[in-house]
Amino acid sequence: MSKIKWIVTKDPNWLDKWDTLQLSHESGMFTQTSTWLSSYQPYGFDFELLLGVNSDNVIEVGFGNLIVKAGPFKIYNCPWGPWHLKADLLDEALKAFVNRASEIGAFACQVNPAFLTESNPFAANLNSSGFQKGDLLNKIYSPVHFNIISIPACESSELEAKLLKSFSENAKRNIKSGLKNGVEMIQANSPEEVKLAYTCFEQNAEREGYQIRDFVDVGPALTASVMKGNAIIFLAKHEGEIVGAIWVAKGGRMLSYIMGGVERAQKDLKVGHLLQWTCILEAAKLGYSQYNISVGGSDGVVRFKSSFYPQQVSSAGPYSLPLSKWKYASFKLAYPFLEKNKKTVAKFLKLLR
Repeated sequence: MSKIKWIVTKDPNWLDKWDTLQLSHESGMFTQTSTWLSSYQPYGFDFELLLGVNSDNVIEVGFGNLIVKAGPFKIYNCPWGPWHLKADLLDEALKAFVNRASEIGAFACQVNPAFLTESNPFAANLNSSGFQKGDLLNKIYSPVHFNIISIPACESSELEAKLLKSFSENAKRNIKSGLKNGVEMIQANSPEEVKLAYTCFEQNAEREGYQIRDFVDVGPALTASVMKGNAIIFLAKHEGEIVGAIWVAKGGRMLSYIMGGVERAQKDLKVGHLLQWTCILEAAKLGYSQYNISVGGSDGVVRFKSSFYPQQVSSAGPYSLPLSKWKYASFKLAYPFLEKNKKTVAKFLKLLR
């Protein structure tokens, strides 16, 4: 019989313990850190930890959950999990998750099993409990695909040479060329530097024609994640000017690329390759064996990422469970509109808070 006690909490001490597990354990993920979960609060969403702890108050299994709210609709969503020490806790964890979703009046709940493989050992539990494979919340990020760059285990004096050898000739050439250009990489350690980096992201998004979240919404959580050590931002500086920036998140004993931006200069400083190179070396410095350069982007961005010869790895993806059939059906009808009108819906959600 299980000796696990289940608690629901947002207590700072538990949040700190949870974040440490997400960063230090292979089954963790950046989307489970408290600072990432809190980034949805500006849209009226809430979050909480659902933890299974033993008699010594050690977390053995748990979920970092978003409570997604829009008018009468409420979804209980775990973007990656459950995190667990033992596989035999998964069945009990799933029951606790569904029970909690019912308690808060959610019409559906969703999990994204924490296995970096398309074969999901959790699938039998999910199928027998009525879960259906598929993402109910496409615009709330649930990691599925990863572009992994392996970091070799070797002497530090050999690391750079071995890494460069594993990249394409184009990436290798651009990194070597960029290192000669006198670009300084500065790790952000203040709110002002975080804002400077995000301005660079915004300018890049405007120039390339894609949308990112407003800093007024994402800024507080991003700043908190950097100050707490859940994320890292590097600023690229050349001749006193900021010429690029990159944001990577910690989780699952790897760094994951989230966002970047490069200023266009008269001279091509190879800043894009230098920013990624800096983050790969930072991952090695932290003792990680892999760096997730992420998937997606424009054709040019995809070609850029592929120059590092990453290996794509996928998980099984999310599973959802309807708890109210009529609300579930209504939401499925309305969601295509919500997806196409992200900014309008975001403003509407703020009014509902």
